Amino acid sequence: MPTSSKPGTRTSARTGDLRSDDNLDQLIHEGGLRITDVDTSKRGALLVRLNSGTVISIATAPYGSLRKATAAQLADWELIADGTAVGWERLNEHLSLKGFLLTQVKLELAERLRAGIKRSTSSERSAKRATPARSRSRARVKA
Repeated sequence: MPTSSKPGTRTSARTGDLRSDDNLDQLIHEGGLRITDVDTSKRGALLVRLNSGTVISIATAPYGSLRKATAAQLADWELIADGTAVGWERLNEHLSLKGFLLTQVKLELAERLRAGIKRSTSSERSAKRATPARSRSRARVKA
């Protein structure tokens, strides 16, 4: 299939030929992942329910209009783009499912990395305590 000069785009007009190389796009557009509900009752967060049964918690802090919104304004949301986005028309705020997923993946990865660093640092301290001071001194001299 011919490709466009722009990365990630295709030249074919046939929708059957359109296939994204992005895993999240594949989940959403080919796999049918959709937002089914948004719970705005948790202060400072949105609980986004997906048709897969997954619930994603998204902080409202990065979104000024959502952060400053009243409970009534937050509750006035609607699913848009066939359930691939949610919008607050009166607040002029529209957020995509892909953006929610990217945020979730980044948070989970950062959490795993923090836990790994914490384990690594903890095991290094334990190893130093287990090694007698005299042995550590000799090791430094030999190096």
